Amino acid sequence: MAKLHAFIVSRSLSYALLFLLGTVILIDQTSAAGAQDDKLFQLSIEANENDPRLCLFVVTAVDERLWTTLNNADEEQFQRVLSLKRESQTDANLPAMLGRYQIKDRRLEFKPAFPLVRGSRYQVAFNPTALKLTSNKEGRRLTKTVAIPLPDSQPPRVTAVYPSSKQLPANHLKFYIQFSEPMQQGEIFEYFSLYNKTQKKLVPRPFRHTELWSPDGKQLTLWFHPGRQKVGVNLNVELGAILNEGQEYELRISPKWAALSGHPLGTEVKKTFTAVAMDERQPDIFQWKSIKPAPGTREPLVYELNEPLDYALLLSQLAVADFNGKPVPGKIELAENETVWRFIPNKPWQVGVYQLVVGTVIEDLAGNSIARPFAIDLSKKQTPSKSVGDSVTILIPIK
Repeated sequence: MAKLHAFIVSRSLSYALLFLLGTVILIDQTSAAGAQDDKLFQLSIEANENDPRLCLFVVTAVDERLWTTLNNADEEQFQRVLSLKRESQTDANLPAMLGRYQIKDRRLEFKPAFPLVRGSRYQVAFNPTALKLTSNKEGRRLTKTVAIPLPDSQPPRVTAVYPSSKQLPANHLKFYIQFSEPMQQGEIFEYFSLYNKTQKKLVPRPFRHTELWSPDGKQLTLWFHPGRQKVGVNLNVELGAILNEGQEYELRISPKWAALSGHPLGTEVKKTFTAVAMDERQPDIFQWKSIKPAPGTREPLVYELNEPLDYALLLSQLAVADFNGKPVPGKIELAENETVWRFIPNKPWQVGVYQLVVGTVIEDLAGNSIARPFAIDLSKKQTPSKSVGDSVTILIPIK
């Protein structure tokens, strides 16, 4: 962490320009009395030398005993003393940014849970009144506003939306949305909507408000609310199913959603699909058709699935091993709307018996896995699911 030093352009202006690794950061700096510092407390901003979006907000007291009232404070109490909000956040009732607070000697430090977003302005506020000190040791309220400008880069793009099929079961569960670069996280659901093209209206409350991101921030798993996709469950009864068989829909992504770079998508993204009959059957891997490669080649091992399966699980839950169970290195490809799985080995196939190891958590588009169905209709007679382990193995003779 390197402390940012401000260059004051003019005494009549309440801003400073900060220069860090070629990045210009605008700072507004005021107190309740219009001063730029305080006898008891000093508010400063420290940024990571390699990434100025990773800021640490620090209040330094003249005496560490001024932090005594925060010794057993919870996050809500800390936020009353030191808070960070976007300037665009006009609703005072909305919470401040989450993060980690800690006291180190004379320093009260706040590290935001997420990097600051380029192109956005943030205000950090220190309110000593919340410390409940004696009146002659209260100090003044201090604020600073920081903005990190946009880099010279292209807007982000949605590179793929899975499932890729234009027909999805009426009890479909989730989408995988891939981007050309990491996107902003937190409060993303205002950028998503589901439009019923048949009825010409938006579907109310379709999404589960849980963000599931890949480690690189470039793939989002977007869930329909499972409670509305299970027949007879409270939300399903109260609001109805999200999708109706035979009707056409658009999943819409707002052009206002921005990447971590600060650039918005700029163009609305739509995935159009038709809801078909509900899928209540578990996948049966023994109905898959295989096309086996010739020995001595690197031809793909192909499995034609009898239905589209979950995109991410097809990449993570199917693996090829040799007869001794040793993994065979290679590349997986999916085709024909995730109904075809191909494996291309790094080295030519040898004569012998290989194994296809399939994790039993693999699902169809409605969440039915090899291990269990997603939902059970208690009004119908059920055939008990066969007990299975964590994986199922199919032998593959190469000859």
